[in-house]
Amino acid sequence: MPAKRPSPAPKTVPAPFHANPQQAAAIAHTDGPAAFIAAAGTGKTAILVQRLVRLIADVGVAPEALLCVTFTRAAAEEMKQRAIQALRARGKLVKDLKGLHVTTFHGLGHLMLREKLGWTPQELNKAIISGDPRQWLAEDILRPWRSNRTRGMNWDVRVADALIAVDRAKEGQIAPDAAAAFFQRDLLLDSEQAARYQEFYQIYEDTKKKQKVYDLADLIYIPLSLLEGSPTYRKKWQGRFTYLQVDETQDTNPSQYQLIHHLAAPRQNVVVVGDPDQAIYSFRGASPEASILSFKAMYPQGKIYPIEHNYRSTPQILDAANRLIVQNPATPGFEKILRPTLPDGPPVVVTAYENQEHEAEGIAERIDTLIREARARHAALSYQDIFVLSRTNHHLASLELVLARNHIPYRAVGGSSLFKRKTTRDMLAYLALADGVRLQREFEAARNAPDAPRWEDVFTAIFCGEQNEAFRTVAHIPSNAYFARTGKTAHRFPTTFFGTLASFGAGRPLLQACEAETYRIPTDYQLGIKDFIGLIHAVWERSHNHPAEAIRAVRELAYDAHLRHHDARHGADGDDDAGNGGDDEAARHDDGKVEGRYDELDELIQIAGRHHTIRHFLQAMARLKEQAEDTSKNKRDCVSLLTVHKSKGLEQQVVFVMGMIEGIFPHKRSFTVATEDGPTVLSGIPEERRLAYVAFTRAQRQLFLSTILRYRNTDAIPARFIAEAGLEPRDETGHIDPYAERKQRALEALGLSTTD
Repeated sequence: MPAKRPSPAPKTVPAPFHANPQQAAAIAHTDGPAAFIAAAGTGKTAILVQRLVRLIADVGVAPEALLCVTFTRAAAEEMKQRAIQALRARGKLVKDLKGLHVTTFHGLGHLMLREKLGWTPQELNKAIISGDPRQWLAEDILRPWRSNRTRGMNWDVRVADALIAVDRAKEGQIAPDAAAAFFQRDLLLDSEQAARYQEFYQIYEDTKKKQKVYDLADLIYIPLSLLEGSPTYRKKWQGRFTYLQVDETQDTNPSQYQLIHHLAAPRQNVVVVGDPDQAIYSFRGASPEASILSFKAMYPQGKIYPIEHNYRSTPQILDAANRLIVQNPATPGFEKILRPTLPDGPPVVVTAYENQEHEAEGIAERIDTLIREARARHAALSYQDIFVLSRTNHHLASLELVLARNHIPYRAVGGSSLFKRKTTRDMLAYLALADGVRLQREFEAARNAPDAPRWEDVFTAIFCGEQNEAFRTVAHIPSNAYFARTGKTAHRFPTTFFGTLASFGAGRPLLQACEAETYRIPTDYQLGIKDFIGLIHAVWERSHNHPAEAIRAVRELAYDAHLRHHDARHGADGDDDAGNGGDDEAARHDDGKVEGRYDELDELIQIAGRHHTIRHFLQAMARLKEQAEDTSKNKRDCVSLLTVHKSKGLEQQVVFVMGMIEGIFPHKRSFTVATEDGPTVLSGIPEERRLAYVAFTRAQRQLFLSTILRYRNTDAIPARFIAEAGLEPRDETGHIDPYAERKQRALEALGLSTTD
């Protein structure tokens, strides 16, 4: 008798969506321009999905006549799948919905450009240059200029600066022949420097044209230029979509917003969705003033729909968020407030710790306590229900070490793990090679002793493997002196080159093998290898076997300059992925990235300073990395560590926000000095406040903020956002405002009082 076939799994039916009056009014909007001002946790994605469903199922709009644009492929894919699922429940067939366009801005630009060229998606992907190829193209243009004294150039410009200038010009729709005035105004350059940047821009574009290649900025720049300059092209694309929706509009840059404005004409059936209070990407070119806040000026007859009822967070969390964000000036017509719908929860807790180490230990202890208490009550709380947020990656490093030491599972979201960062990997590689120099010299010194160690006992296969991996990791990085002589930002060793070295290394570490037999290295690579060997020896000599001093030496001799050049090539995570509709958020510039790398190195120096020798530090880091991997391996139940920027669009039951002191959060870049002796202008504080607002509103049930009394051996000042949110810091014993107590003790020690 044949086995009974299992019955098919029941189809998942989407839960019915019950709209409140504000949401229902937004969903019901059909024709004409509208702005949905959707506060945090108000069901923005559900509103967009329900409006798409209504237009297709009730109004009868063809799916291919709809365009919905958002900022990440993940968000676009989620929105599309939710819409298709809801439409299937309404009786629509999947095959009839294939024409629905839910994409990113760069995905839209990719479509528009490849249709103009008549190329397939794969053909355009191959023609988009980013990373190393783009760096080398720019470097080949600039190298002769660095020493061409006959032209009066001798221009030692960073490749990163030149490429960023080009991208900014394209974002402003500035052609090469009109770029000099733009560079003077936007980059604050004098006329001579602006002319040089303009010449670079022109040659860069001419070279790309000859090679038939494009960069990521072209995905917006070229389609927008065609829309503005070609009536035929404009007519074709303005007839393509009848209805447009733009998500996260506050994060668009002016050229992206103009692209949508052109596509929406002449019908103007466009809905822009966003929250000006969550605009946190101005450093990447986003401008809420030129996008969502310009809606009334661009569409005087447009409607504004405030959406304020929050379904995510407790009233206590929302009260703190509302008190905080009201400190920012509001734009008339865009006012809103978060309105709670959930019952009361625990108060927001602000704890002041003595220093970073105490803060990390305190957060780890509180996480452990929360989990133990939840398990005792059989409550639904686990590690995966906890976020720890920081303004910057580097401030999470001390917490990672404490979590690893205490076997608390965690995962660093977005590549922010201490052990996976480029800066950490590179520094550990340098230190491993410097320690190899120590071991080689000790072996040679003891070679004639009666109890001399054997070669194979010192330079084991495992040790050689570790040394060679370190060699491959950083051998391409030149010293400052090499760059000054040659103008080259890298030793361009092909992959096959390392195999060639290993073939004559005879089981020795590659560094020592190259040092002993440099003559066997192909001539083209000898200068690079000699430079690298000299750098490692210089680091060892300067360090005196102290890991913190070794890191400082590497930075001074080579690494800080390397980071500036490296981040010109890899200035945005995921650049190579953005060609076919990748994440627009990842494809923008981050001018603060190099500074962030330096902060990571400063943090690593602090950690290294707790160890006596390079070998001791390397062993400690390896042990902690192993503990972290063993604790978190193959586990989904992990605490998530991420920056506030990475947390945008996410939420969790319990959220910790650490490092809330002036200079970290708000970040020191938000303070700008107007003149050399003038007052400090807090030009970036409103955006930092919006960033804190985003951090607060990630929490569903509990919000813990932490601040520290001393940061890197200096007295710290609590973040102004704490007081602005109506909160007070307490120390670990519960004493209110330990900052005031510390100040009082200091004054008393000087024989003064607070009135003095």
